[in-house]
Amino acid sequence: MKLFNPFKKKAKPGNSSKIDKLRSPYLKKPVIGFRPAKRLKNKKPVFEAPRLKPPSNRAKKFFAIVLTFGILSFVIYALFFSDYFNINKYQVEEEGIVIDTNLEINRILDGIQRKNLIMLDEQSIKESIFKDHPEIKSVQIKKILPKTIKVIIQKYPTVANIVNTAAGIQKKFLVNSQGLLIEENNENPDLPYIKMETKELLKINNPILEEEKRSTERLNYILSAISLFEEKFGIRILFTVLKTRERELHIYTEKYFYVMLDMEKGAPDVLKGLNDQLEKLKKSLPKLDIYKEPLLYIDLRISGTDNEKVIFKRKK
Repeated sequence: MKLFNPFKKKAKPGNSSKIDKLRSPYLKKPVIGFRPAKRLKNKKPVFEAPRLKPPSNRAKKFFAIVLTFGILSFVIYALFFSDYFNINKYQVEEEGIVIDTNLEINRILDGIQRKNLIMLDEQSIKESIFKDHPEIKSVQIKKILPKTIKVIIQKYPTVANIVNTAAGIQKKFLVNSQGLLIEENNENPDLPYIKMETKELLKINNPILEEEKRSTERLNYILSAISLFEEKFGIRILFTVLKTRERELHIYTEKYFYVMLDMEKGAPDVLKGLNDQLEKLKKSLPKLDIYKEPLLYIDLRISGTDNEKVIFKRKK
């Protein structure tokens, strides 16, 4: 076999090669121009859920009536037929401290046991407490659902000791700011002492005088006299003596002399009259040395042409 055939025809120039017709994975594929994708038409889903019609106004009204009737029925049952809101516990509180020793208040609250808490008449409870306890200033009632009631009381402040003497018998009381005797056979050394002599011994839960208003006014006058005297003269008051019949107040000082005051002077503004009497004593200090002079008493009750006149008596 000859490697070279001299008679083989040479390819004519200009004839294209047919290599692109060969099927080979290594040959490049012809580049096809970009064609936009065809738009698909919207197709309806196979299944569509049925649309629900909104409820009519008539149906809404019917549902609201049924719901309201149900709630009203439950409320009526709970209030009038059920024992769910019946009171089975109460608590009495004073100045943040729970107290259970007040028998009168406990008796009142025992009477409301098993009553409906929601329908409870608070005003009637307050009136019952005030009636039995005039020393109480305010009553607050709190309902604690479902079965508990809390009663918060506030008393008038205790302001003085009363030392009462009648027919040679002496008895001690504590008195509140309203002039009401609230405790007997008891005393508070930090409070002023007021001595009173009466025909009969005073009684607990009663005013120091027959009239409640008068008791409050007299007590206010006494406390004001003590405060003003100590403020103006710097001398402590050991006790006072209330002369109910004479309408006078005698204050006994730590210098061991009395100062006599007219409780009606300057009426109806008796507190102004009190201040005028003490001012008269203050003006007399250059002539009367109450700090060093041994005195039995100073009488500021006298009034006349010379309103600045001070009557006093020295110790022998």
